[in-house]
Amino acid sequence: MSREELEKLTATKLREIAQEYQEITGASAMKKEDLVVAILKARGEPIKEVKKDAIHISEIKKELRGLKKEKQTALGAKDAKKVVQLRKKIKKIKRQTRQLARAKNSRKEDVKK
Repeated sequence: MSREELEKLTATKLREIAQEYQEITGASAMKKEDLVVAILKARGEPIKEVKKDAIHISEIKKELRGLKKEKQTALGAKDAKKVVQLRKKIKKIKRQTRQLARAKNSRKEDVKK
């Protein structure tokens, strides 16, 4: 199976495939992308880095700062609905930056190995 075919499978199916390889440990705790990479490594197939979006953390943080300023003005205007909307957006963006940072760190660790 190619990478594209593996990515179409569900995480449950990927875990079943991962159990067939003794080199893969902790498959039950892995995310889908990690499972795909582990299966490809176990098979000895080349692993190509797939970039879905070329979003940089600095761009996201710039947007985050703008939303925080907007939230402060909404707080000053006592616009509760706007504050709630902005708080949710800020939370989503913070989560996105953490995911990108984790992915960046894992790539560095893979290069060291």
